[in-house]
Amino acid sequence: MQVGPVGGFPVTAAALLVLLGTALVTGTLVSGPAPALTHAVGAAASGPAHGLLTSALWCAGPGSLAVAAVAVVVLLGPAERWLGSWPALGAVVAGQVLGNAAGLAVIAVLAGAGDAWAREIAPTVVLGPFSGLLAAAGLATARMPALWRRRVRLLLSISLTALVLYSGTAGDVARLAGWLVGLAAGALLRRPQDGPAASYPSRREGRALVALVLAVTALGPLAAALSRTPDGPWAVVSHLFVAGAPHRDQLRAVCAPGGDVADCRVLEARARLTGHGPALLSILPVVLQLVLAEGLRRGRRAAWVGAVVLGAVLTTVGGLVVATVLRAPAEELPLLGVRPGSLPAVSLVAPLVAPLAVLVLLLLTRDRFPVRAAPGTARRWVLAAAAGTAVLAAGYVGVGWLLRAQFAGAPSPLALLADLPVRMLPPGYLGEVLAPLVPLHDGARLLADWTGVAAWTLLLVTAVRLVRPGAPRGDALRARALVDRHGDGPLSFMATWIGNRHWFSPDAAVVVAYRVLGGVAITTGDPVGPPAARGTAVRAFTAWCEDHGWTPCWYAVTDEVAGALAGTGARQVQVAAETWLPLGDLAFTGRRWQDVRTALNRARREGIDARWVTWSQAPLGLREQLVRLSEEWLAAKGLPEMGFTLGGLDELADDDVRCLLAVDAAGRVLGVTSWLPAHRDGRPVGWTLDVMRRGRNAPAGVVEFLIATAALAFQAEGTQFVSLSGAPLALPAEAADRGAVTRLLELAGRTMEPVYGFRSLLAFKAKFQPRYRPLWLVYPGTADLPRIARAVSRAYLPHVTPVQAARLAVALARGHRSRRGSRHELARSA
Repeated sequence: MQVGPVGGFPVTAAALLVLLGTALVTGTLVSGPAPALTHAVGAAASGPAHGLLTSALWCAGPGSLAVAAVAVVVLLGPAERWLGSWPALGAVVAGQVLGNAAGLAVIAVLAGAGDAWAREIAPTVVLGPFSGLLAAAGLATARMPALWRRRVRLLLSISLTALVLYSGTAGDVARLAGWLVGLAAGALLRRPQDGPAASYPSRREGRALVALVLAVTALGPLAAALSRTPDGPWAVVSHLFVAGAPHRDQLRAVCAPGGDVADCRVLEARARLTGHGPALLSILPVVLQLVLAEGLRRGRRAAWVGAVVLGAVLTTVGGLVVATVLRAPAEELPLLGVRPGSLPAVSLVAPLVAPLAVLVLLLLTRDRFPVRAAPGTARRWVLAAAAGTAVLAAGYVGVGWLLRAQFAGAPSPLALLADLPVRMLPPGYLGEVLAPLVPLHDGARLLADWTGVAAWTLLLVTAVRLVRPGAPRGDALRARALVDRHGDGPLSFMATWIGNRHWFSPDAAVVVAYRVLGGVAITTGDPVGPPAARGTAVRAFTAWCEDHGWTPCWYAVTDEVAGALAGTGARQVQVAAETWLPLGDLAFTGRRWQDVRTALNRARREGIDARWVTWSQAPLGLREQLVRLSEEWLAAKGLPEMGFTLGGLDELADDDVRCLLAVDAAGRVLGVTSWLPAHRDGRPVGWTLDVMRRGRNAPAGVVEFLIATAALAFQAEGTQFVSLSGAPLALPAEAADRGAVTRLLELAGRTMEPVYGFRSLLAFKAKFQPRYRPLWLVYPGTADLPRIARAVSRAYLPHVTPVQAARLAVALARGHRSRRGSRHELARSA
């Protein structure tokens, strides 16, 4: 029985009724099951076999029951939608049994091997339907679209792993086992009609995934600290709260002059980890990491720098935690959240491994965060943070000096200053580090507890200002002004994209967008400025690059640039052909426009509508559909997303970029095209096609329908032309350049055809009967071509790893074998 979003969710509704009904009938709704009932129906290593399944009907208490009810809706509801009712029910039952069995088996094996953590949780009885629900969710991810499959799998995998490492109960282990059982079943039962595996996320989605990892790992210690029994292997870093704060009179008596120093240190450690101030001080670094994670999602380089710095600090702190735990006497271990004899071996490195892993991930993904703040922003942030910290330090020393009698030993100003850094350390991460000074009275304790909170709040506020998006400033703003006035070339608007540097002519009338890779300065198309000034700017930029030791590479430029460098010894080779469509008398009549008319008529018959939007004004649901469509499109290719002159979703965020969507009668987005403006004398005279993607299940002709509709709309607005852009490494038969280098590039295009389809793209654009205008690569000499080829490859594929390069080679080989097989089959048929 297949149930869609409208047909209802009978299994989900029944599961909710069974959970609540069982609690009501057995009287366990308020207080949970009695110990005898728990051992009779729960899952345990030494319990009855039926407990592996019956444990799903009871929860440990009302809180657990509420969480289970939410999990049924959040996990089982979508699973029932994607799998159908009966398969979802089977997945829950099988997952509950197999997940509990696998989790308890792992605990038993570790306990038998002498692991202290496993021995401690082995007698625990597991209750709740979570293993089955997570197994069903894991199986359902195999049927989800590529975008949500990757998001759900990463989020739940990291979250469940963090719970095992930090909280570490038997239930956490069983839940992780159930999730893994579901994922394994999804891989084994995958159907051919299921969506393609999403091997390579887009640039936008890659940033979101890195941000998600940072956010979840930041919340791990906090979640364990809020657990009643943080017994996990990494629970040593989760001491946010400890029970039993020492009484003020006891602390005052023990830490007064003449008191026992060791006892004073123990009481001070307990006091350090209790109260509202220390609790908030432990939470604020987590909030700061969440703010930085949001900045990473937006691609902000400042957020990346902040996350790296914070990760380095936490890694150093983790090393101190490890060293402190190793040196601590047995009687002090309870103060560190560790019971003597119960510390697993993995805990010795846990506080170091978690932040170090995140730090390594950030360093490996540095290029995914190119959005730089305006010049001077970082300097202003450093000055503001330093000034605020200095004010707090002066206030702490000054007020502390006035309240010196309320500290043990009446400290000097220098001692107060030395005590300040420890007061800023979050006890949730550094409960082991004792402050040099001991506050005895309320005033001193208030000062000691809340100074660190004030310091972290200052960092948090300034970090929000640092990572939030803002309008273009500096060189980017100057370049945008020139593009909006003189950017009439096919790639002119791309000069405003993230990743470009900007060179300005001495009179600031012309701008050249470029990027330096491997000592090669690659331009993004023609210079932008008044036509009379462009030739001089071309020669000036070329000389400027040579002065800096860079190889100038004018990439995808028109005849105008090639002519400006004529007679200088520069070489040129055609790398693409711009498909240019004048709109003056455009009409889709005659036999040669048959394919376009067919696409328009089919869209009309099937109720497909063309809708103009800009990214910022599009409803959230529509934007989410665009993201999902784009990720599925990339997943179908199975290759990394290209950049440089090929835009993606990031480039849609500009309000001057217009998007045309194909939307069916049900509101589903079937395809999208985006159009970049071309300006002359400050007004738009043309539009350049950039993003062009269709949904996996979209009918044939959707993209033709969008392009034809856009061309007619632009024609009605009085626009002069539409550029369908060029296809790299693909030239029409009538290309002007047929030299040896051009033939070599065409060979490269044929080699890449099985995976990127540049020649197919050019053939597709030929349906619109365009005029072809050559786009050139102008370079100093033939000896520079190998370096230029590497630089251009890095520009288009900046994030390719060696593993991805190997997969690309395999894909190329498979594509060529497939093409040879097709030719041989055609020959046999003939």
